[in-house]
Amino acid sequence: MSTAPANNGRRRVVVTPSMHNNTGVPWMKIIPVWIASAVVNLAILGLAAGLFSLFGQLKAAAPEELDQSVQTTQVEEEPKDDNLDLTQTDVGMDSETPYGLNVDRTNEDVVVPGIVDMTQAPGIDGAPADAPRNNVPLPPGTGGGLGGGLDNLDKAGIGGLSNLAGGMGGVSLGSQFIGRSGSTKQKMLNEYGGNKVSEAAVARGLLFLALHQAQDGHWSLNDFSKDGRDQPRPAGKIVKCNCEPGTGQRHDVGATGFGVLPFLAAGITHRSTKTTNKDYTKTVEGAVHWLMGRQSAKDGSYSSNMYEHGIATIAMCEAYGLSSDPRIKVSAQKALNFVAYAQDPAGGGWRYSPKQAGDTSVTGWELMALKSGQMAGLSVPQKVLKQAERFLDSVEASDKSSKADKGGSFSYTSGQPTTPTMTSVGLLCRQYSGVGPKNPALQSGVKVLKANPPGPSANIYYLYYATQVMHHMQGDSWRFWNEGVDENGKKVHSGIRDALIATQDKGTTPGHPHQVGSWGSSQGGRIMATSLSLLCLEVYYRHLPLYHRDISAIKKD
Repeated sequence: MSTAPANNGRRRVVVTPSMHNNTGVPWMKIIPVWIASAVVNLAILGLAAGLFSLFGQLKAAAPEELDQSVQTTQVEEEPKDDNLDLTQTDVGMDSETPYGLNVDRTNEDVVVPGIVDMTQAPGIDGAPADAPRNNVPLPPGTGGGLGGGLDNLDKAGIGGLSNLAGGMGGVSLGSQFIGRSGSTKQKMLNEYGGNKVSEAAVARGLLFLALHQAQDGHWSLNDFSKDGRDQPRPAGKIVKCNCEPGTGQRHDVGATGFGVLPFLAAGITHRSTKTTNKDYTKTVEGAVHWLMGRQSAKDGSYSSNMYEHGIATIAMCEAYGLSSDPRIKVSAQKALNFVAYAQDPAGGGWRYSPKQAGDTSVTGWELMALKSGQMAGLSVPQKVLKQAERFLDSVEASDKSSKADKGGSFSYTSGQPTTPTMTSVGLLCRQYSGVGPKNPALQSGVKVLKANPPGPSANIYYLYYATQVMHHMQGDSWRFWNEGVDENGKKVHSGIRDALIATQDKGTTPGHPHQVGSWGSSQGGRIMATSLSLLCLEVYYRHLPLYHRDISAIKKD
């Protein structure tokens, strides 16, 4: 039987020959098929190699045409020196390098990027005096929301301008210390009414304080004469002081706050590189360390007496704001937290003890402590400031039925008669709460101060607050208070500057030559009187005027 497949009309399919027991298709028929397969594979490989070579040549010839997004980064090598000098030689506010900030335009309400045209008038041309002030939006990267700067531990935004509420209707107070720097101090002194004579009086007063500081760094109101020395601490020797003995009770925390504040007002810190002809860095350092040593680890208080705690907190906030010392920052922030805790939850004020119903005198010190904290960039709860305004409302006198009485006079506690001293405290608090210079109540209060000028008054506590109020007002009010001249330039009384210079002890008091440079006649004794008198003579540069080029200062047509 034949085994050939039947022819069914289909074309025969070529299949690979197979071999069985050396039978089937011979080798000569298999070899040509392998050769053909090898030729086809080699041709494919050759074509691929040619294409890859062509692409490589094109990329080498014109790389910029193939990929223009590729950038190269130079990586700098790490320095090999293991002993890097990280010393910060430009510390505090005593640098001789000019400030990178135009003091003349610091407190304008509207801030926009770019160079400020100094020929333009401040504010908005023709704006009414009582018009609400509106700021342009803050630049990108500030505030919260998408793209905003991250918060630090104190909840103060970084990466842009601060929009925390401060003085000047909410404008940040962060630049209030710049007048104390070596590069701007002289400019501020000349511009705002100080002179060489007033600065010489400041120098004598600072030396008096330095020569009556205890070896451990504190001052005393009642026993300061026991701490007399021949040179500032720590080098000076204790000597028998012939000053009149101090008066009052022992309040060393408050006395130390009073003692160190005039040095800070002059821009002198424990880190200063160049300050005055005398080195007072150890004077400030001793006071700061002593206060930190007295601070309660439990609640952050420097003293259970709120008078003392408020004064010491102002000093520590200024010390941190001027030096940026992280150790002082911790202490100052704890002190501010205690001020917030001690506020009367019902009335919003402060008094001698925590949570006690407030009085205007203690409230003034605590509010200024909170504002000093804001100036230093520390955390201050806005709720506390709002509650304090409620207290001020309760002690401000205003007859709503009288058109002549615009308010602006303050009493010690609610329901008591108003006094010039408490009025000066209340007005300064109002200014730092954002009240504008054309506010009717503020203007009415200023009239009260003008009726009680510096010459006849021996109350340095009143003069201390009133001088700050008038300095912020500027214009005719400040010239009247500082120089004693009216709006026509006529001398009408002794201004604060000349009155304090005239009453400073010249060292000629019989039996008390060691009192040279000091002031007396104060309920708090010679240390307090000298401190507050010096702060009045340092007002020209201690804080920038809150109403400097303020839009609301534009006069009505």
